[in-house]
Amino acid sequence: RGGRNGYPMTSNVPSRKSSIEKPVAIAVEGLDYLYTLLSQIKDDPDLQDVQLWDFERSGSCDPSDWLKMFKTLEGFDDRVRAVGIIRDSEGSAANMADSIRFAFERHGLSVPKESMDVIPGKPAVGFLLMPHGKDSGCLENAILEAASPDLPMQCVKEYLDCVENGKKSPNPNWRAKMKVHALIAAGKKPARTLGESVRAGLWDMKHPAMRVMIDFIRKLKDAT
Repeated sequence: RGGRNGYPMTSNVPSRKSSIEKPVAIAVEGLDYLYTLLSQIKDDPDLQDVQLWDFERSGSCDPSDWLKMFKTLEGFDDRVRAVGIIRDSEGSAANMADSIRFAFERHGLSVPKESMDVIPGKPAVGFLLMPHGKDSGCLENAILEAASPDLPMQCVKEYLDCVENGKKSPNPNWRAKMKVHALIAAGKKPARTLGESVRAGLWDMKHPAMRVMIDFIRKLKDAT
């Protein structure tokens, strides 16, 4: 049976009653992250040990709640070799890093010092905040850095200026999300989801701003 974004509901796509099927667990913030990454790992023979989890499907936006649930699943002690979290920095990367470190410590896991750090062990533990290396932001900021040069960026800027009617939004993450979805809407298939836009090649997934997610997953996998 087909899933959202046209992907089959495989073991890489979590449901509310997911079981541990693969030894490298990557918890991500929402379906946009999940399908963006799934498009990159599903056919990579080196990443078939990776299982993606949407921690928001646990009913909470806090990855600590997902970790609490995840550690109770059958196979955690015997099968899991690595646990990672990828999420937005939101308004403050420093505050979000503190929150993730607290979640790892609270649930008895190793505590990485900063984004992109991986601590080897059983399990290996790491986290990545997007956009990597920035003080704040979201996945869409990284996507905009990786936008195809053929996309009408100036038109989108003028559209946003019109929507805001001279009043700049106090939320730069909102602007980034609006820009991404406006660029998608400007294409041949305006109803594409973010995951579908990745498969359609609107964004350069080899650009460092986006490639860092796969680099992090490989780093975490190799630490086991």
